[in-house]
Amino acid sequence: MNEKTSESNEMQYELILGNKAYSSWLLRGYLLFQPFGIAYDERIIPLHTSEFEAFQNELFPARQVPTLVVKHASNNLTIWDSLAIAEHLHEQHPEVGIWPANVAARAAARSLCAEMHAGFQTVRSTMPMNLKRQYATFQPTAEAVADIQRICSLWSWAQQHWGQNSSYLFGDRFTAADAFFAPVAARFKTYGITLEPHAAQYVNALLSHPDVVQFYRDGEKEDWVMEHNELGID
Repeated sequence: MNEKTSESNEMQYELILGNKAYSSWLLRGYLLFQPFGIAYDERIIPLHTSEFEAFQNELFPARQVPTLVVKHASNNLTIWDSLAIAEHLHEQHPEVGIWPANVAARAAARSLCAEMHAGFQTVRSTMPMNLKRQYATFQPTAEAVADIQRICSLWSWAQQHWGQNSSYLFGDRFTAADAFFAPVAARFKTYGITLEPHAAQYVNALLSHPDVVQFYRDGEKEDWVMEHNELGID
């Protein structure tokens, strides 16, 4: 069990993840627990396997990871999708600061997470998550460049309004907004994307976070290979 703080004896969390090296969604789910000291049990299910199909049948209607199982004495609650997990954890643990305390900052953080959650499809499709690679010759498409510029403009806007020249988007404390953009930072590293100084500093802050470093270490140890996330370039 990953235990940074104690949980109520009446409730336990099981966080179901897949291949860490290849999934941005998993990193988001992981970062909604670790930096906030919320105790949980971790269960790894390899993607695109019979074991994963069994998980989908076991916890229907959940069909993706991360999935959170909240275990109570009387019944279990299944929550899938990283945004839903973030909101549930915020309800249960408002004191840990998953969302910013300021109302305006919290609204902005939720808006940024929602856009990241639903958008930037070109970056997702042409720059698949892969923590094991760093490509020196990759060239983003014009559409991917537009996505990258939009992402960086959101970072700059949030930091100018609420970041106060600190490491993260909404101050010195890591929030759900940082959790949602950490996989993008990982993609930028994998594909050697050149960034303006403010964006590069933020990427470095995210990738230097000890929980992100540990996630990388876990992913690099995995034996699984997902060919559609591997590009045939140097």
